[in-house]
Amino acid sequence: MPFTLNAYLPSLKQEIPVKELYYKQYRDLVKSLYNVNKKDTIQQYNSILLDLCPDIKDKDITFEDKLSLLLTIRNFCVSPDLKLKGTDSNNNTFNYTASVDSLIQAIRTVEKSFTLEINNVIVNASSYKMRDEYVFLGNNKDITVILASNIDNIKIDNVMVEFKDLSLNERIKIVSSLPYSISDRIYQAILDLEDYYQNQDFLNVVNPINNEVALKISKNITFETLQKMVEFLFTEDLGNIYRAFYNIVTYAKFSPEYVDTITPVEMQVYWMYFMQDQSEKEANRSETRPGAALPTGVPNTELGF
Repeated sequence: MPFTLNAYLPSLKQEIPVKELYYKQYRDLVKSLYNVNKKDTIQQYNSILLDLCPDIKDKDITFEDKLSLLLTIRNFCVSPDLKLKGTDSNNNTFNYTASVDSLIQAIRTVEKSFTLEINNVIVNASSYKMRDEYVFLGNNKDITVILASNIDNIKIDNVMVEFKDLSLNERIKIVSSLPYSISDRIYQAILDLEDYYQNQDFLNVVNPINNEVALKISKNITFETLQKMVEFLFTEDLGNIYRAFYNIVTYAKFSPEYVDTITPVEMQVYWMYFMQDQSEKEANRSETRPGAALPTGVPNTELGF
């Protein structure tokens, strides 16, 4: 039975099991961010999330839920630290490190679910849905699209319509048929929640050189902020990714097939032990043969990412 993690879904207020991210999947995620077609990148990320967490297939999860899943995967399978590099207006560069766990705790506090009762209509809504993510690629601000994505279900008299069972076009058709007084109330409730979370920091990067805010991301997770966080969490130099794979296969003699089935953090731990063993061998050789040259064929470098 594979090892599983637990990730929290804010919109559903529940934890869900997630399988570990293997190095091959991590490599695919990093490669997908280099794709100029962002729709393909979104599909790649969502496909891997479904592989790691098949239970979400039957749940209409939100942007916040997706971010929580990705943060959990990053925290346990890649690194517990998010390291960013910034450049200020004077071209001074600085480094910033954030705890991924602190971001997980921050996303857990986002609560966008609400219920509206208007005459004989009951509306339950939460936030933008992961399956509609591609729709917002063009910075879509169409009110009917926003409503169609945010609404979970509508009950009119005794008839309940579950939006997760419908296509986007079907949902838009239902939203468009609502009286303006109802659709406007729902939209205003969505805006009120977004304004509330817009004033709360999710990530706040301060330049240590001048103590000015270099980057601020709010808890109002929109398409734009979700994409930015995805890039922060999984952007890596592809050369480093392949160098790491080459190093551990060539020098530590791991099989390529095995490396593809372990997590990036496990790969780093194995490499650390390998380099420690090499250092001990070099130290023993120096004691036995003072002044002997260091052995060739083993890189005196970090793993590569």
